Amino acid sequence: MIHSDVTIRYSAATNEVDVSGSAVALEGLGNALLQDDTEVATSQGSDPSPYSAYLSGVRLRLLQDGMVLVAVDEGQGVLTFTGSEESMTVLADNIRDLGREGDAGDHLHIEHHEDHFYLAESPISLVVSRDDG
Repeated sequence: MIHSDVTIRYSAATNEVDVSGSAVALEGLGNALLQDDTEVATSQGSDPSPYSAYLSGVRLRLLQDGMVLVAVDEGQGVLTFTGSEESMTVLADNIRDLGREGDAGDHLHIEHHEDHFYLAESPISLVVSRDDG
């Protein structure tokens, strides 16, 4: 199990997920995305507003083929990423680049759209934010 200072907030009503962390935490999360069958324990604050809850971690699984499927396992309270190493590398690079090149407060939206080249269709709306606070 990997421990991370990333926080993950979730709203079941809207299927929105916010992942936020410092440059170092985002780098670590990006690196973890390339490790098969890995779990990442994340930090939790006292108030997830405007979301309804904190998720306790991330579960990662690499497959031989396939685009990245982003999902929430509500029973376990974790965000899951499943996909090929090639597709996960694109996602990992995007998250690490936000940490390396972004400024505090910058964010990126990671959502499937028609003809997306590395994300599978999913109801989850994911925002990754750089928070150096």
